[in-house]
This record gives sequence, structure tokens and C-alpha cells, in this order.
Amino acid sequence: MSFRKVITVLCCLFFTLLCFSQSDSLNSRINASSNISLALNGSIIYPGIRAGIEFPVTMIDLTISTKSKEPKCVIKERFATGNIGWYHHPDFHDNLYLTAEWRMRRTRSVGFFSEFSPGLGYSRTFLGGTTYELNDNGEVKIEKLAGYNYALVTVGGGAGYNFSGKKGIPFSIYARLNMLLMFPYNSTVYPRPAIELGLIYHPDGFLPVKVKKRIKKK
Repeated sequence: MSFRKVITVLCCLFFTLLCFSQSDSLNSRINASSNISLALNGSIIYPGIRAGIEFPVTMIDLTISTKSKEPKCVIKERFATGNIGWYHHPDFHDNLYLTAEWRMRRTRSVGFFSEFSPGLGYSRTFLGGTTYELNDNGEVKIEKLAGYNYALVTVGGGAGYNFSGKKGIPFSIYARLNMLLMFPYNSTVYPRPAIELGLIYHPDGFLPVKVKKRIKKK
């Protein structure tokens, strides 16, 4: 699968998710800014970084009535995200990968949140060390930027704390565990866990999107 085809598929997936999520009628529409994420990204013990943009799609303010306590308030948000990640595995490879994900986040009134993120993507590995290639004439030459292309499926879950609500600070901190499934890898699937520890920045007016907001009581 060529790089151009993979990028085309990812773009189609991203915009399909965005358009599909806009099809239901909700109570109101509001302008919401996009978020920026930056994280340390480690695959097992191998270091890397990951960055992305969260494009808001829907928001639900959910009030849950209880018998003995005050009503619980929960915000359920959905984001279409674009991400780029990298990690370095010494003497094996460097892995650069792009993903488009559907992020589902549930935030309590105190600021703690949990989330789940399935997605698709493209992975390009670069082999560690010097790689040699033998051509048809029997000559050996050094192959620059040797590596492999993979399709990628990713599933992740995590938790964090949003400082915006209670403290008025436009940042969230989070930890997330992702499972990367790269294929075809010797006619099989190559699983690779990755752990993120990072920040989400909530700037005002950054790539604003008109999103659907619904207020529900339960």
C-alpha cells in the first residue's frame, strides 16, 4: 500500500466521521475551539513523542438525578482527531505513524475524565543500523532510509484531569494506553503497546468548529 493511497484513505475516513456525526438534530449549536495535545510516547521502554489536534464534534451536558445527593453533572464529548507519533527502538527501528481517531471523552463536574479512542492509520518504520541491498548485477550497495510501510489499527483508553472548569486553567493532563496493530507483518499482525503521558491545551478561538450541544437529564 503506497503512502499516497494510505493518506487518501485516512482523509476520507476523517471527513466521513465528521460529516456522519453532524447528521443528527440536537438542541443547539455552539462555537467550540479545537484542542492541541502533546505527549511523551513510549513503546514498552522505548522513548518517543506524540502530537495531535482534537476537532470537537458533539457535546452533551448530562445531569443525573440521585436520591440522596445533589444531581451529578457529566459532560460527554466526541472529537475527530488527527495525530502524529514516533518512537525509537535502538538497533531495531524508528516508527513514525499517522492516525485518525474517534475520541469519546466523559468528564465529571470535578474535572476528572475518562476516554476511549479507536482509529486507523499509517506506519512507516526506518530500520536501525546500516542496511545493504544486493542488486541484479550482484553488487552490494547501502540502502538509505530502509524500512517498511504498514496499515495501522489503533485502540486506546485513558484518564486525566481538566483544569479548565474548576481552576480556569486551559490545560488538561492525561495518561493513555494505546495498542498499535500493524499489518501486514510477515503475513500476520504486529501488536505494539504505547503509553502516553501528556498535556491537552484548550486555546480560545483555535480552529473553531460549530458543534452540536445537547442538554439531557436522567
